[in-house]
Amino acid sequence: MSGQPRTSKTTIIARILALGASLGTTFFYVLAALGMSAAIGPIWIGAVIGISLFVFVMWAIIRFLGWVMSGDDPSYQQYIAEGGDPYFDGLPPPFNTDSWTQRVGGLSEPDTDFVPPDNWEFQCLKCGARREHQIDICWNCGHGNDVRQCHGCGMLVKEPSFGAFETTGVICPECGTILKS
Repeated sequence: MSGQPRTSKTTIIARILALGASLGTTFFYVLAALGMSAAIGPIWIGAVIGISLFVFVMWAIIRFLGWVMSGDDPSYQQYIAEGGDPYFDGLPPPFNTDSWTQRVGGLSEPDTDFVPPDNWEFQCLKCGARREHQIDICWNCGHGNDVRQCHGCGMLVKEPSFGAFETTGVICPECGTILKS
C-alpha cells in the first residue's frame, strides 16, 4: 500500500461487523434449512453485538497489557502517538490490508523506481523505506550512516555516539562547524 496511510480503525471495525452480520445471516439460513422458524433480526443483531463485544474486550485487554508492559518505553509511546495499535495492526487480511512494513513502522513506503524485495522486513525510522536488516544504512535517505561530510571543510566526521547527529550535533574537529541532521 505504497503512499497511503494506515487503514483506519473505523474501516477495520466495519469489516469485522460485516463478518458478524454475514455469520448471523448464515446461521439464520442454516436454521431455515433444518426446518426451524426463527426471526432473522434477533439472530443478526446477536451476532453483530457478540462479535462487537468480543472485539472490544480483546482490544481493551491488549491495550492494557501493552500499557503495563511497555507504558514507559519511548518507542512504544511513539508507536501509539503515530496511530499504531497493537490489536488492529495484528489483525490479518481481509480486516487489515496494510503491508507488514507499514503496520510495524506506520509510514507508507516511499515512491521510487527501486523496489525492495519482499523479504526485507524492517523499515527506516526516518523515511519509511523497507530495509534488509534492522540496523542498516537506508538506501533511500542514508539514515543509519554514522559518517557525515562537513559542509565547511569537507572532512569526513564520524558520529561519536549513536544519535549525536540528530540530537546534540557533532563539532567538526577541523573547522569547528556543528554538524546536525
